[in-house]
Amino acid sequence: MTPFLRFEDGKITLGDKDILAQSADLSFAPTLETERVYGDINESTLGSKIETQSRTFSPKAGLKGTLGVSFIVDAEFFAKDSTVNNIDSLFHINSGMSDKPINRNRVGRYLFDNMYLKSFGFSMQPFGVIFARAEYDIYGSLRKGPAFRTQKTSIDPAHALKSFGEVKASNIDMGVYSDGQFELNSLEYNILVERKIHNHIRDSEHSSINTTANSVVPVRVSVESIEAQMTIKGSEIIKNLNPLGDAQSSGIADGLADSSIAAYIYSLSGNRIASFSCTGKIMSQSLSLGEGSYSEGTITIKEIIK
Repeated sequence: MTPFLRFEDGKITLGDKDILAQSADLSFAPTLETERVYGDINESTLGSKIETQSRTFSPKAGLKGTLGVSFIVDAEFFAKDSTVNNIDSLFHINSGMSDKPINRNRVGRYLFDNMYLKSFGFSMQPFGVIFARAEYDIYGSLRKGPAFRTQKTSIDPAHALKSFGEVKASNIDMGVYSDGQFELNSLEYNILVERKIHNHIRDSEHSSINTTANSVVPVRVSVESIEAQMTIKGSEIIKNLNPLGDAQSSGIADGLADSSIAAYIYSLSGNRIASFSCTGKIMSQSLSLGEGSYSEGTITIKEIIK
């Protein structure tokens, strides 16, 4: 019997819910800094009599880990209770999201609590299943338990064959704005939340620091800012892009609407699952043209949500 765990036996559970993951990367590290204490002063040299009296490492924060998970998008987590866009809090980043941690998590044989969603994103490619990736911050230590297999009787995955995207340059449909037909080749969506850690002084002095590996965990991990970004590749880029990140067709820059990209996600059987959008400023665009291939434009839009 091999001590190494096969992927099929490595159940991945977030918030006590099994997910159909394609990969997972889990890591932990203490926050240690070098501490040096020098000996008595040497009056003749005005330096230390010995190089260092003691050398050690000391923690500057509690134990912190990260988890990155790649998984298949389906209705179970993105259209809960058969309601379109009813996204599970495991993957939902929005301005009113909770500060509560996600507990009862498992990766293979290892279990942990105090996990917080950091980022979520997905990509759409022609004729491909839609995969998403979520990243989390974890506070505290690990426990170990037996391995289990994920049991899924059926799945209706989100698929790019039925899904589609929509692009508007300063609220004008890209097909109209580009004076012709606009073809979308691929779409990528990412949303990131920045958090602030809150600790209590007396909690940091508790005897549990020396008696348990889990040590001190934050009393609160609050949401500070949220930003979303969408990048598309297609047949055109935006003409008349001005320094404000808007598409300026007329002579007046004031009052122009923001540009937007939207993705409408459907399952392989044709059921609508969710929609994601990004409305903001055009942060960058580029055009590539090479021998043996068609020209391809890349446009990136960013939105400040909080």
